[in-house]
Amino acid sequence: MSFLVFLSTFPAVAAEKYLRDDGTNISYYLDNADAENLIVIFQGSDCNSVRHMESIKTIWKELAPDAALLTIEKYGIDESLPYASGARDDCPDDYLQYDTMAQRINDGVQLVKALKSSYREVILAGGSEGGSIALGVAAKVSDLHAVLVLNSGSSSFQHDVEFSIQQTVPEDRLDEVLYGFRQFVKKVKESNKPFPTQVSGHGYAFWKDALERDLLQPLREIEQPVLVMQSSEDKSVDPERTQQQVENIIDGGASNITLKMLPGLDHGFRDANGASKLKEVIESATDIINP
Repeated sequence: MSFLVFLSTFPAVAAEKYLRDDGTNISYYLDNADAENLIVIFQGSDCNSVRHMESIKTIWKELAPDAALLTIEKYGIDESLPYASGARDDCPDDYLQYDTMAQRINDGVQLVKALKSSYREVILAGGSEGGSIALGVAAKVSDLHAVLVLNSGSSSFQHDVEFSIQQTVPEDRLDEVLYGFRQFVKKVKESNKPFPTQVSGHGYAFWKDALERDLLQPLREIEQPVLVMQSSEDKSVDPERTQQQVENIIDGGASNITLKMLPGLDHGFRDANGASKLKEVIESATDIINP
């Protein structure tokens, strides 16, 4: 299978405005816009501006340094939001109310479709939730060069959250925490209208969407080459179930999918000594994405 997709090219316009169905503006950044090719990188699930994510710069530099880079902010966030790691109490209200995987996919589809005719090849990439967004966009956009998915986990968001709880919560509190989470899930799934909540930096709309979504279904719909990379020591998603489910999809006839397990690395691609191996991971992906 050829990985090259030749597209007629026209200059991309970095200042063009794109609006959602509700009239709000999609905040995005197009760096190195005059390049021949385009890479689109989607961030994970944190409440931060995509502009402040160093991992995205690493992926760009190692995977496609000469390409244009498209990054897209989540609903309600812009680069004025200072970077913070872990839990924070200053997430914008609009983000908590409207950010969902579905909204991120819709934003990505709109922008990629609008810009891809300006480039010869288009690559989509993302880590954690960002990988799920990349898959969702790729299922709705044709003529892509390839898709790179990094530590995005299994088909079930609920399962992966419960797996993470089991890996990180002390044994004497595990039953209590799992019970509380499952009660929250039950309330969200049974609710027919939003209610105020903020759990793990997300509001009701995000949880309602994520809990009802099959995160690996797009793999069955994408025709372009997809590389799925999953760390074996990941404690944020279930690596064993992820491996089994992706292999089942491949065994079902999805010859465009390559699965690469990464022994000894955690969700952030750190080894047992805490050293980041993201650069090396992306270098190894380059041989498959750009053979």
